[in-house]
Amino acid sequence: MPEYRVDINGRNVLIEFDGRVGKHGFFTTRFVEAGSPAKAGDAAVQTVRENQRLRDVVRNTPDDPPVMEVVRVVELDSFDGVENPEPGFVWYPEDPKRR
Repeated sequence: MPEYRVDINGRNVLIEFDGRVGKHGFFTTRFVEAGSPAKAGDAAVQTVRENQRLRDVVRNTPDDPPVMEVVRVVELDSFDGVENPEPGFVWYPEDPKRR
């Protein structure tokens, strides 16, 4: 089965950061096996949704959920050299004035 690197941008994530609760976004990468690039994107987003550490910090209500967008899907020759198929998150504050 083909192997992919999938880059994801999460937005509208309500978390506490530096003692303040606010909306943040994140970038993360996932490495997955899938039958197509579209299925790779779906599988990668699902792994992020199932990430327990992320679930533990997210404070969104059901009527205002986080949003995830697959930014890029790259088919790889192999996973050789990939040390962690689920690396962490790079967070950034969302600027409400830019929405």
